[in-house]
Amino acid sequence: MPYVTISATQGLSTAQKKQLLEGASNAVVNSIGAPLASVRVMLHELADGHYLNAGQFGTPGLMFVVELIEGRTEELKAALIAALSRLGLDATGVPENDIRVRVIDFPKANMGMAGGVTAQALGR
Repeated sequence: MPYVTISATQGLSTAQKKQLLEGASNAVVNSIGAPLASVRVMLHELADGHYLNAGQFGTPGLMFVVELIEGRTEELKAALIAALSRLGLDATGVPENDIRVRVIDFPKANMGMAGGVTAQALGR
């Protein structure tokens, strides 16, 4: 953990996808200090007609959902949100006011690690 899920409308090039995936991983490491080995990033492309933005079809969309083990400060989470928002703009051209970043904190007892041990049991 942290896990980043990126949802994007179709039409991104392979280079843009790579930039989003690598950039999201780097943003997590640089903004909240997570070890690179623990970061996972997935990209999901939305099928045509599967995104509505402010009542409008056919607009580009980009959302980042970051799942973290609880304990990060509001300042660290704000830095992560800002970094992902900038990444979205830089990688795709989607305006920042149309990009959303959602951070979800999980209690340590609700996150399982290797061997089925919770993060809490591992002392995280």
